[in-house]
Amino acid sequence: MLYDAVGVGSFERGTGNSAGWDMGRTRENRKSGGQDRPTIALVLLLSEPRFLDEKSLAKLVEKAWGLPANWSQKAGNSGKGKSPLLRIHAEGRAFVVQNVDAPYFDEPKKAAQEMRELRLRKVVAEHRAWLSVEYYGSEKGESAGTIYQLIGKLIAELCDNDCLAVLCPATGGINIYDDEIRLGLCEKNPMELLSSFSHAPVLSVSQADPRMRQAVAEARKRWPEFVGAFENRSADQHFSVRAPFGDGQHTEFMWVGVTAIENDIIYGELGNEPLWVRGMSAGETVKVRVGDMNDWMFTEGERMRGGFTIEAIRQAEGDGK
Repeated sequence: MLYDAVGVGSFERGTGNSAGWDMGRTRENRKSGGQDRPTIALVLLLSEPRFLDEKSLAKLVEKAWGLPANWSQKAGNSGKGKSPLLRIHAEGRAFVVQNVDAPYFDEPKKAAQEMRELRLRKVVAEHRAWLSVEYYGSEKGESAGTIYQLIGKLIAELCDNDCLAVLCPATGGINIYDDEIRLGLCEKNPMELLSSFSHAPVLSVSQADPRMRQAVAEARKRWPEFVGAFENRSADQHFSVRAPFGDGQHTEFMWVGVTAIENDIIYGELGNEPLWVRGMSAGETVKVRVGDMNDWMFTEGERMRGGFTIEAIRQAEGDGK
């Protein structure tokens, strides 16, 4: 069964955890002679190859960095090349843009299997192309943070509907792409943005796992606590339950933001985007039978009550079961 966990999973380079991978197997690292050196770059994993030429890249550079329309015509500035390799020289800084019609990982399916977080596993296994912006030098001696912010703004302009994920080769930080990530690339330090996973990680955990069985039993036993709190809720409280949803082929346990409880039916809004289940999307109205609920949680001031399965999932994620 698939479970949408909350707050689990760290994504560090080469740690062998749910999102770690050996960067030596990536094409970008091989380009640098296979040396294990940090590069100041960001990468987009794409669902299909992207067309990109000098003219279209120049317009994106203008927009991202607020440069005048004739920036490439000034002394020392230029935008040259064609896919898979384009070069940018702007205001004393040099960058290389790679636009490659091939998977980013030498062995994407093998790399995907190392990732226990299933959204990332799917993206790594299925992406077909990649696009990166890498820093090559500056006349100004700027900090890495400044350069990452410039790259982040350009990568944000390069984002489109074919984007699956954004990653930082130097740290191994990775996030599934969405509009929130795109906005963050423009407004935040990309290294910080990609240092933690922005989505509720999805893990495969067996219902037969004794820790899960105990957690589910505890949640169901204490269900009256949730009902009592919901009936006396304040406007600033949030109430959620976790329950299974399926399409006949796949089943996923997902969180639902509760809006009403009537008899043995829980009404609410689906809290996250399904990974495999078809015909459903985050935010849509759903209903759950109380008997199908396997966890609950609600806020109480700064505290979170419930969430019995969360620790069980953390433990399963930690020991690889």
